[in-house]
Amino acid sequence: MLQSQLARIGLIAALVFGAVANAWAAGDGERRVAADVERFLRAGMDTGNREDETVSIELPPLAAFAVDRARFPGPLRTEITTRSTKPFQGRIPLAVALYAGDVMVNRAIVTPSVRSTERVLVPVRHLSRGSLLEPEDFRLVEMDAQRIPRDALQDIRAIFGLRAKQSLREGRALRANQVEGVPLVERGDRVQLILEAGALRINATGEARDSGALGEWIRVVNVDSKRELSGRVDAEGRVHVAF
Repeated sequence: MLQSQLARIGLIAALVFGAVANAWAAGDGERRVAADVERFLRAGMDTGNREDETVSIELPPLAAFAVDRARFPGPLRTEITTRSTKPFQGRIPLAVALYAGDVMVNRAIVTPSVRSTERVLVPVRHLSRGSLLEPEDFRLVEMDAQRIPRDALQDIRAIFGLRAKQSLREGRALRANQVEGVPLVERGDRVQLILEAGALRINATGEARDSGALGEWIRVVNVDSKRELSGRVDAEGRVHVAF
């Protein structure tokens, strides 16, 4: 009696184990297609040189590629083609064929979804033209990469010493062309000129013809000679002129 019960238990266990093993083997095709589709899509995406870019790929069910390994024992491989243009973004229809050795197991259209996001600076409130940019006025937000301007700023350190060239709307990506350096020299200011030629260094007085922030080139007029020159603004508001 005990032996017959043990035999039945062993038979049931063998059947369960066999079913699990067959189900796992059938999933080989789905796993292979999933891995190859993701690899294909990533190879066709343009991540560019942006910082903090995140790519997500959403795959549809791939049950059509379940394979009976008893019937198709050969090594699995895929062939994937698409008419979508690169870089891939959004829904991408793919023609996928699964082979076991030289035998085609199945072919189907698979339409995964590709999405990339980036973290960009956005104002937390409306900022008027001329506002000095402060870190507390901005936060980093994940946005769809397709909707982000190429000159969007992504580093809070990039706004130090800058002001708004125009009004900035809350929640909109901050762009490089919307900001400018805070002028250390204003047009019409009297400035100290540092005239440099090799080791020679002469101080003079000039009048600024342009406004200029740190590191910017502006036009100045030497008050004594009345000659117009160009020079670069330093951190102390002096203008360095090479001659």
